Amino acid sequence: MRINRVQITNFRNFKAVDVCFDSHAVILGENKIGKSNFLYALRLVLDPSLSDTARQLREEDFWDPLPRPITGDHMIVIAIDLTEFDSNEDQLALLADHLISADPITARLTYVFQPVPQSEKEDDFEFLVYGGDRIENTVSWDVRRRMPLDVLAALRDAEGDLANWRRSPLRALLQKAESEIGSEDLDRIAEAVSEAREQLVGLEPIEGLCQQVTNRLVEIMGEHQAIDFLLGFSSTDKNRLIRSLRPLIDEGRRGIAEASLGSANLIYLALRSLELEHLVTDGKRDHTFLGIEEPEAHLHPNLQRMVFRNFFRAREEAGSINVIVTTHSPHIASVAPLRSLIVLRKSEDQKSSEAVSTASLKMDASDVADLERYLDVTRAEMVFSRGVLLVEGDAERFLVPRLAELAGYQLDALGIVVCSVSGTNFLPYIKFLGAGGLQISYAILTDLDPAGDGASLGIGRARKLLDHLDIDDPEEEEELLRIAAEQGIFLNKHTLEVDLFKCGRHKSMCSALQALASSAPARERAAAWSANPGTVDSERLLKDINAIGKGRFAQSLASRITKNICPPYILASLSFLADRVR
Repeated sequence: MRINRVQITNFRNFKAVDVCFDSHAVILGENKIGKSNFLYALRLVLDPSLSDTARQLREEDFWDPLPRPITGDHMIVIAIDLTEFDSNEDQLALLADHLISADPITARLTYVFQPVPQSEKEDDFEFLVYGGDRIENTVSWDVRRRMPLDVLAALRDAEGDLANWRRSPLRALLQKAESEIGSEDLDRIAEAVSEAREQLVGLEPIEGLCQQVTNRLVEIMGEHQAIDFLLGFSSTDKNRLIRSLRPLIDEGRRGIAEASLGSANLIYLALRSLELEHLVTDGKRDHTFLGIEEPEAHLHPNLQRMVFRNFFRAREEAGSINVIVTTHSPHIASVAPLRSLIVLRKSEDQKSSEAVSTASLKMDASDVADLERYLDVTRAEMVFSRGVLLVEGDAERFLVPRLAELAGYQLDALGIVVCSVSGTNFLPYIKFLGAGGLQISYAILTDLDPAGDGASLGIGRARKLLDHLDIDDPEEEEELLRIAAEQGIFLNKHTLEVDLFKCGRHKSMCSALQALASSAPARERAAAWSANPGTVDSERLLKDINAIGKGRFAQSLASRITKNICPPYILASLSFLADRVR
């Protein structure tokens, strides 16, 4: 089972959201964009721990721009479509009355909050939760109990929950273990514990301390009401012996209270996921949706990636838990399944939040795998951006931000990131960022790469991208370049380094070559080209730079340039992208 689609109307900062889900969901977005509101909307439908009082919202929960007082023309509607449960007889029986489609088999659960019909009171509202497409088809509490949404709140008190028997996820696991332990074993262990405790508390200093406390209580409370004070380290009642067990770390030398906040949260997450899996295995529920708010708190970035790379994969294999994470962390986003990403952002009119997802990406398995590896390496900065400038390699990645700064473009302020695709295969990235994916504005910088026969690799590259975008490309090269630029695809006259040299960057480039080149002839060529740039041999220039390493050369060059001299194709790409994110 999984959530397939979520629709939210008129709830808090959401005017109208309609977004698809994959097996898991990683919900991303800036502060105050509505990540917690989105998760709470799901709780209104699926969380059995919410009381009717909590489901009874208020007028302020309606989308702000709606006219007040709220009339019968407006209502809050939250609809969740569930699918992939037809092979599970228990889940099918549970949702049989709530189906909206037989192919593929899909059930819908809907929460509605609306003014009470015919009521004369302005603040008189009611809620209902129904299944399928019939409003009278009430969803019972048992449906939510059998397939609940459990939420781990942000900055939760993991230590306190683990120490509290009623709230601890260890409780169910220990109770199951206790049922598998024989009574004779518990009797024997309880007796041993009792003997050990009596020996310890029987030591004279401990007995003396207990007597001092008892005497002080008699002074305070009087002899008839005083409490008999004793010390101990465990219950000796065999029925409570298991309950007295507590999580320990560092080979049992320390309790959970002495663990770091991050370690306590990880122990809690491990225990909670085990508990939820056991509940399904033991038949106490049919499925679990696990919501986790901001799990990155108190976790080192490397640990975030390692933990959640495993966590998503393991839950996928287990099949009984779907994970819904809200996060600000590019480290968690970088290891999330590619189709699980949901980005919340401001609508064009800035009055509400909208959602886009990668769940329906039209991309083959090899492209998905390549992009997942790419996002893991780059820490997924692009999914948090408002605009992405896709470039071929490290040279552009180091140089373009500096060139943009000198040209008056503050990329961080604009929310633009420069991402290298480490090659020329831009197609998976525009599928990911484009209309069928996250709908993030992008531009592409690629080299013309002229060949000796008058053709160029860059032109073929541009034709392939335009074909994907369903744009007719003309045979005439100049017209092709114009149409490509209109779609955000910008080509230079040769390659980055040659275009930089010929646009007036020759002095700083030759300075970097002289400083980095390992051979005297290369340094001599750089000096001659600096004095007379018209004599440059483009092929020899590229070979000298390649001998140094394009990335290393670009880093050195970026630190040397101080004037606003930039190839026109880079300026055009910056202008194109800035216009779309402002």
